Amino acid sequence: MMEKRFKWLYTASLAISGAILGQMLLYVLQFIFKWKSLYNIFDLCVILFKDLHVPAPIAWHVVNALILYSFGAILWISVRHFLGSFKAMKLVEMYQDPHLSEQYREQFQLSEDQFQIISYKAPIAMTIGLWKPRMILSSGLMDMLEPNELLAVIEHEKCHMRHRDPLAIFLLSMISKSMWYIPIFAWMADKYPIMIELRADKYAITQMKQSTHLGSALLKLLKQAPTPHVSLSHASFAETSMNVRIMHILDPQMKISFKWPLARLIISLLTIILLVGLI
Repeated sequence: MMEKRFKWLYTASLAISGAILGQMLLYVLQFIFKWKSLYNIFDLCVILFKDLHVPAPIAWHVVNALILYSFGAILWISVRHFLGSFKAMKLVEMYQDPHLSEQYREQFQLSEDQFQIISYKAPIAMTIGLWKPRMILSSGLMDMLEPNELLAVIEHEKCHMRHRDPLAIFLLSMISKSMWYIPIFAWMADKYPIMIELRADKYAITQMKQSTHLGSALLKLLKQAPTPHVSLSHASFAETSMNVRIMHILDPQMKISFKWPLARLIISLLTIILLVGLI
């Protein structure tokens, strides 16, 4: 039930943010090309401010600043992610172990563009890539885990690949930072990765038909040094919500619940209504 609610909130977040960004773009294009005025929520915002006796220049500057910040943040986050992805791919190519990668691809029925092993001492297990997710494991991880533990980790990452979780993390991060004035997006960006990890854990447990191997793999990773920071959107096996995940692995039937942020919901709703110009 909780997972379905988060899926609904995720879809709603993308739809609402997409609609607002579309209106921002329309507003900018109308201003640049002097198009005939069309229905636009940001035109209504200016009218609303006038009705509230806010001087027109102030209203105009507030709306323009909001739009400029949102598009600027989106551009910055996108460029940063592109550069991070480029750097990560170069590192993967530099450290990849083609022979070991080919061996395990055949064993786990994964294609060349889905799975790679890198020669790296630190234990790493993550899925990267927005459009074509790819699983990256390190030789240090494989040396540390028993065969069944490794299989559980791979099943966990397969779930991330199937649902394109790095893309979801990237989109939520982008809209939460570019639209900070709608606080429910920031809450979603913080909580949704937890649900992603719990879903992947549940999938791995189902595939393994027990939770012991996944739990022991997670505990081994907890005892190791922190995973090297990666400056791009990714789904990592051992970076998110460890306490909640351990409790869930110990008791897969346990119901996970989060306290809904009523204050953020109300503020977000009022902000959206203000943007639409209905007050």
